[in-house]
Formats: sequence, C-alpha cells, structure tokens
Amino acid sequence: MIAQETASALAQRFASAQGDESALAAFRAEHPGLRFYACSEDDIPPRLSPWVSVDGVGVYLIDASEHCVSLSRDPEHACGLVFALESEE
Repeated sequence: MIAQETASALAQRFASAQGDESALAAFRAEHPGLRFYACSEDDIPPRLSPWVSVDGVGVYLIDASEHCVSLSRDPEHACGLVFALESEE
C-alpha cells in the first residue's frame, strides 16, 4: 500500500527537482520494491484524474496485480507511482 501522504511528499520533491530523472533514482533507492516513472500529463489519458496533485505534478498509481500493468486509484493494490508533469500552457 502507498500512503497518500507519501505520494504527496514525493510529488513535492519531484516538482522541486523540476522533473529531473535523478529524483526517480533517489525514490527507487529510498523505497525498494516500488516502481517510479515520469511523463508529461499529455501522456496520460484525459479521462483519468490524478490520485494526488502537488505543485504542477499529477500522481497516478500503478497496479500490476493483473496480467497487464494499468493506472489505478486503489492504493491497496498499487506497486508504484507515475509523476505526470503538468504542461505550462
């Protein structure tokens, strides 16, 4: 399970790092067993809303409990986070 407070704190750190990939490497080292990815909000289907949104970063949960990996809103089954940087337009 991933706590919403943890996701918010990591999103804030990711925003402070301006989306730098080194932040993801740090998260992976701090939270072994969890997956972390980054993308643009344009890469996320518009029908989905972020689980958490902090400082221009939308956070989506990754669920790999089924055959295919998918985005989810269920923290009980989440195995990682996607940080989607909001566009400045």
